[in-house]
Amino acid sequence: MTQTDYLYKQVVAAPLPFPPVSWWQEALKAPVLILDVKEHYQKMSYRNRYYLADKKGKSLLSIPLSSGRNQRIPMQSVGISYAEPWQKVHWRTIQTLLGNAPFFEYIDYQLFPFFEEETANLCDWNIATIQWANRFLGSPLEIRLSSEYIETYDADTLDIRDTIHPKNIPDAAQRPYYQVFSEDAGFLPDCSILDLICCEGKYATHILKR
Repeated sequence: MTQTDYLYKQVVAAPLPFPPVSWWQEALKAPVLILDVKEHYQKMSYRNRYYLADKKGKSLLSIPLSSGRNQRIPMQSVGISYAEPWQKVHWRTIQTLLGNAPFFEYIDYQLFPFFEEETANLCDWNIATIQWANRFLGSPLEIRLSSEYIETYDADTLDIRDTIHPKNIPDAAQRPYYQVFSEDAGFLPDCSILDLICCEGKYATHILKR
């Protein structure tokens, strides 16, 4: 794509763990993605959670925090708690929900380190998942980290830091794709990019272009 093919010069977004499909659809509207690591943590947002399709609806996977439970702490300072074996729980859930997805067996070895190695900082873990997905999708985004918090950006920047939220319905109908439990639950929109990649492989890039 050339510069004229994009709607914006850049997109600024919160670093989320395995961000939902709507996040990626918005991020791909510009060639440059700025991950705001200086913003403050927000409760009940996607910042420490992601969702996968299940036979009874979306299944929530939440990352426990050791610090940063209030909204006055910058994302860079939010720690991950390992008091409980959440990594094992997440990996078992992923294996259960996506183990029969067409492409899971080809990428499971790439995903396993996220649930084996300990990362102290939530922001670092989230960014690593975004970088992994970006590489899998063919590196369409140039990813940069913010050096300071900017409240308002110019019109050539799409700001999705607060618009992508679990309670918000995507602004446009998402293109359906194959899901493991679609016969039981129907198509469940706006699951994690992990769900889309495991189910559609490289074709995920076409799904995201809606």
